[in-house]
Amino acid sequence: MWCLNSCSVSGKKWTQIIKGKRQADHTQAEPGLSKKSEQFSYSTVPLYAQHRRFGLGVGRHGSSAAKPPIIIRLLRILPTKSDGLLSCSIRVVELDGAKTPSYDALSYTWGPTTRDEIKNGMNAKRHHVINCGDWRLLVTENLLNCLTQLEKDGYYHRDIWIDAICVNQDDHAERCQQVSIMADIYRSAERVIVWLGAADGFTQPAWQLIEGLSQLSKEDLLAINPQAFDNKQNDDLLGHANSSEHWRALALLFGRSWFTRAWVIQELVLARDTTVLCGNYTFNWESMVSVSHFMATRTSTNTFKAHLFDDLHASSLSYKNPAKLAAVKRSTLAGTSDVLLHSLIRCRTYEASNDHDKVYSLLGLANCQSYDHPGLYPNYESAVTQLYTDVAKYILDGSDDLHLLAHAEGDDFRHTPKLPTWVPDWSVKKDLGLRITGYVRYEAAGTLSRFMEFRNENALVVRGFEFDTITRIGETKAEVNSSKVCTDWLGFLSELEQEYPDRDYRDAFWRTLLIDTDPSGTVPIRKPWENSFDIWMNHCAHEPSEKEKQRADEFETSFTHSLNLRIFRTARGHLGCGTLSCRDGDSIWIVQGSRVPLILRPAQKADSQAYHLVGGTYLHGFMQGEALLNGSEFSEVTLI
Repeated sequence: MWCLNSCSVSGKKWTQIIKGKRQADHTQAEPGLSKKSEQFSYSTVPLYAQHRRFGLGVGRHGSSAAKPPIIIRLLRILPTKSDGLLSCSIRVVELDGAKTPSYDALSYTWGPTTRDEIKNGMNAKRHHVINCGDWRLLVTENLLNCLTQLEKDGYYHRDIWIDAICVNQDDHAERCQQVSIMADIYRSAERVIVWLGAADGFTQPAWQLIEGLSQLSKEDLLAINPQAFDNKQNDDLLGHANSSEHWRALALLFGRSWFTRAWVIQELVLARDTTVLCGNYTFNWESMVSVSHFMATRTSTNTFKAHLFDDLHASSLSYKNPAKLAAVKRSTLAGTSDVLLHSLIRCRTYEASNDHDKVYSLLGLANCQSYDHPGLYPNYESAVTQLYTDVAKYILDGSDDLHLLAHAEGDDFRHTPKLPTWVPDWSVKKDLGLRITGYVRYEAAGTLSRFMEFRNENALVVRGFEFDTITRIGETKAEVNSSKVCTDWLGFLSELEQEYPDRDYRDAFWRTLLIDTDPSGTVPIRKPWENSFDIWMNHCAHEPSEKEKQRADEFETSFTHSLNLRIFRTARGHLGCGTLSCRDGDSIWIVQGSRVPLILRPAQKADSQAYHLVGGTYLHGFMQGEALLNGSEFSEVTLI
């Protein structure tokens, strides 16, 4: 990060970027000192009518006219103020015309960016005034802060695209049409400027810690213990940046609202180049990703709550999100066919003011053209149920597996009414499932190809066999993580000891808790956790050594990675860990094309073959096709 106002060397890079080009083709003249009081009208810079009607020309059966040109507005900050207010001009350009315009695009949030801003009453309403020609234009407080900072930094002579200004938010048709080309806008920009918000007292110490961590070698980074702020080795490697204040500042930086908003995913991932601003500070995005990955694999939310944030809910700690965004970008650049599904899975926790946007914000990553798939054309008046069903069908049609089904999480995580149970409800903002993107390490159904058929519009027919039945459910991982009370779990251990005295039942238990996967992604886990669970739960019969305590901290990091899961036992005596929605009597099925077993529940229908999908599950000892050795017969089953 570079402090633009106080560091001559650090400010040079950003200054060169924003002043390095001069353009003389901006058509509007700079305003004079006087201005009218009328509010800005988008009719003065119209996006031509035929382009606004694009969405209406797409037929329900996929027919459409030729792809229309991509028309957008661009804003330029002017060096001349009017009545003491920031001034700008706006013009219309064609992205795919003969001459490609040069511009930047802004990625930011409309509303408050920090907890303090929320407490101070900042909101997402447009009630702050700037000048546009002879008219007044209303913007949000956070956007005004951004524009003011850019003006201070001399950000003139450059065009920039900003959604709240360049799109008429009061014109439904225009808004839908511009949303449909959002990927083109960010993909075509020379640079995406990320605005995290105004700087505060935590910004500088957060930068100092990021700088310190990013400059360490891989070996030294592995030696850092985030759980021990007073660790001498930490002090030797990080110096004064190894303090609780610095780690708190880092967590608060990653907790800014930009890191939690759905639309920023596409904006960041599609960027050709990125500049990250927080007030007058510039951060290096790659360094932020590196630190985020380090924290995601080396510490847990418990660490921050216990030592730094007694008053903060774990969901507000978003330090894993930069690493998630980097993973989405890798998948997008690789051009994999499952990039849309994987992005939806990785970004479930991201916020959107409209549930439609949990899908619309990611369609551009898959290069899903709305004129080829009219059911996915942005339409905020359509039902969310229909949109989620349409995108589920789109994903299944473009895939050769049934991985999508493992992410439909049952009644406990369904907010959208009348949604088929096999369709994930993306409006639920929680990290769900086994938390292993793709599940490619599992082959519960072996290499059998999938069978899939849509019937009666929203009924999905698959092929599988019933393997086992859940007979007893225990506490959820989240409950135990919060209370350290696990009466049912200890009962399971006692039962396993009696039933399997000659087996390592404790090994099976902790492997089930961790989905038999460690932070490196190794399956099965090669390094035994031994008594780490007992130490973490304070059930250890002896005083643990420092090395044992460190191993318990590492266990906690793996354990807390996937908390929305429930431990259960089955009629055949097996141990599983699956969706919180599972209940006694639910059946466990092996389904062709599904990498993990699926939990089903008979539907209250006359058709005995109709089931509700409850979710996916880990079933210890049966994740690599072992259930197929019984020679069970597959049959069709209908999911509704």
